[in-house]
Amino acid sequence: MEVIYKNNQGAVYSVSHSPNPDCTLQLIVDTVGIFMSREDIEHLLRTVQKSYEPCHCPECGGKRDKIWCINPIVDVCLKVDKPILDGLEDLIKGTLFVLDMNDTLQQNELIAGIGDT
Repeated sequence: MEVIYKNNQGAVYSVSHSPNPDCTLQLIVDTVGIFMSREDIEHLLRTVQKSYEPCHCPECGGKRDKIWCINPIVDVCLKVDKPILDGLEDLIKGTLFVLDMNDTLQQNELIAGIGDT
């Protein structure tokens, strides 16, 4: 495992031998580790960004203190507040930035890709 990006909220690692070959990233938040694809990370970013908006369902009364990220394999629910949301957003955006930067450098044959050793 190779760290891609980390902050006080957690870390994202590149995993070369994951249980699912499509999920080459592992998001670690607190004591939870989730194998994810790049598409899953991008979806989680959209979910985090939408969670700043008020909710209009009758159960929560407009206050969001959880975010749900649902995919065909696993549903993830994280209890959040503004500092946690800010940290998650930074973690995901930082990860995507590093992945994009490495893709660009690799396309121009300046470096080997993450996990290519």
